[in-house]
Amino acid sequence: MPGKNRRLALVFLLFWSYFVLYPRPTALGESIYHLFAPPIEAEAIIPLLAGLPPGATPKEIEDHILNAFPYYHDWQVYGFPWYFPTTAEAMQKGKGDCKTRFIVLASVFEAMEVPYKLLISPTHIWISYAGKEETPLENMAAAFFHQDGEEITFQLPYVDWLESAALAWEAFWVQMPPPRRTLLLSGATFALLLFLAPVRKRRLSG
Repeated sequence: MPGKNRRLALVFLLFWSYFVLYPRPTALGESIYHLFAPPIEAEAIIPLLAGLPPGATPKEIEDHILNAFPYYHDWQVYGFPWYFPTTAEAMQKGKGDCKTRFIVLASVFEAMEVPYKLLISPTHIWISYAGKEETPLENMAAAFFHQDGEEITFQLPYVDWLESAALAWEAFWVQMPPPRRTLLLSGATFALLLFLAPVRKRRLSG
């Protein structure tokens, strides 16, 4: 019985946490798929092309996108801790984190036939292009995945793991809406009580 209750507690905690974080259960699977197969839609960004200066360089295009799409966490925009939108969703929202900015910029580059590379680090996704300067956040060494056309490369990333953990904590926990955090903690508390219940019973009967 104790083992059964503990397994039940763990299963409950797993399902409770998932459905609190992702009320639309398919959202996480869709996002993981989009991460490695970005839903680039050149048609969706046609309105953006009109706002670009004639003969804009890749750097000027990127700066324009960053200004047009202010940074917001996924919790604030989509109501999930981590979500990778389609280009159409990003255009509709008009704001978002690095995934939103990436998918829009990639779609613009595709429409304008600008060569680029996709890079993914443990906490960031971005585009590299000819002449782009590397930064502490956006550099080849920090990426564990990069794609250049049909060529895909995996590597061990060189990152500041403490800083990455701090960024993940900010995005996941600090930005979580208070009602969702309360639901998550209440489920965890119930699971803990269920997990410990058999131990208490044995102690009392002994």
